[in-house]
Amino acid sequence: MTQLNADHCYIFTDTETTGLDINFSQILQVGSLLTDENLVVEKEHSLFSKLLPWIVPSPEAFLVHKKTECLNEESPTHYEMMCKLREDWLNWSTNKNPVFITYNGHRFDEELFRRQFYWCLLPPYITNTGGATRLDLMYTFQLVANFFPNSLTVPMNEENGISLKLTDWAEANKISSINAHDAVADCYLMVNLSRLIAEKAPEVWNSSLRGSSKDGNLRLIQSEPFAMIGEVIRKSRFTYPVTFCGRNNKMQNEVAVADLYFDPDTLNELSDSELLEQISNAGTAIRKVRINRSLPIMNALDIPSIHDTLDIPFEQLEERADKIRNNTKLQSRISELLTNNQIQYPPPKYVEQSVYSGFPSKEDELWMERFHATPWQDRSKLIDGFEDSRYRELAERLICAHEAEGTPDQSLQRYNTFISQRLSDKGPWLNIDNTLSKIEEMLKKEEDKEKKNILHKLEKKLKKMAAT
Repeated sequence: MTQLNADHCYIFTDTETTGLDINFSQILQVGSLLTDENLVVEKEHSLFSKLLPWIVPSPEAFLVHKKTECLNEESPTHYEMMCKLREDWLNWSTNKNPVFITYNGHRFDEELFRRQFYWCLLPPYITNTGGATRLDLMYTFQLVANFFPNSLTVPMNEENGISLKLTDWAEANKISSINAHDAVADCYLMVNLSRLIAEKAPEVWNSSLRGSSKDGNLRLIQSEPFAMIGEVIRKSRFTYPVTFCGRNNKMQNEVAVADLYFDPDTLNELSDSELLEQISNAGTAIRKVRINRSLPIMNALDIPSIHDTLDIPFEQLEERADKIRNNTKLQSRISELLTNNQIQYPPPKYVEQSVYSGFPSKEDELWMERFHATPWQDRSKLIDGFEDSRYRELAERLICAHEAEGTPDQSLQRYNTFISQRLSDKGPWLNIDNTLSKIEEMLKKEEDKEKKNILHKLEKKLKKMAAT
């Protein structure tokens, strides 16, 4: 088995949540496994949280994960869970640099972690700072499906489409998926599948590890003679030979790669507007990729059957890659176009959406530390000490949810108005009336006793929330 250096470790992690919206869903359970460089499990935890007072959960989500214990008031608070999560992750990686491994986590779980550390006034970037890197196994599976399909059993449907479900990959490779959709159980699926990949397709595992950092991804993209992207989109395989051709100077995580199936000589003849069209549109000569997250990419020389996957001869692709690599003028033009044509997004409307609206000042960072060290009954005195209005709002919300006694009337009034709006108003979140109506319709059609019991428990909880 291919190994990490002994000064590294892996932390596999997964969540169960109230829904699929990364801004307004709550983590209810976090499971994590610590393994050594040989993928031997050393530690694990399963952390739970009760429902936040302003979160209306999706009934469909509860029917999948069945975490009804989170509806009980006796469960730990969300703040307690997130503090414990951070504490465990930091303790586990005290002497080693961790690789945080998720499944579809760069689009979902990682975004939830960042937002909900931020909600709790905790540093949000734990998985990619201080020597930590992050790997999304879903992209590793795409490399296996495209370039090493005989190393593992690739799950296929009746129409010969490739499944990217974690449970399907586990079952296809004789790994039990009993208790799937429990966060810890899903972590064990990830560990067992990672062992298989490391043993049977070490080239894929090595590439995925290299791509767990920004610098590693950039080196893969710039590797000679060229790199291969292997994607699974809408259950179908797509492969592209690529090489580096530019970088956004304002947003260093955004890099351009040239698709070598397109003749690079034609790019030199394009005007800036025509070249920009080649960058912007799908199926064109130049693609934008983000190097701060996992990519299904590896060096062409690491694919034993590389000639079987190519549409034109290897030597011709090598020649095209050399042309682009040596064409500094083209690279400069593409870099300038990337830099000057960034998409401008509207400012976030709600505080939950504003995790990326700027880093805290040094003063606010110190004030957060003081906030966490202060007894709850005294924390309301610290609210106005935050420079950033985001942290004042989040601090007030935390305090009112945990220790209403001694909190100024003005704060409680704002908090109660906020609760009322989140439970009743239509927004990007779920509200109680619509969700209760949905549960009522689901109960009419549902025949499974366990699912009906879950829906009844959720209905009872929501009616209690509506009455308070």
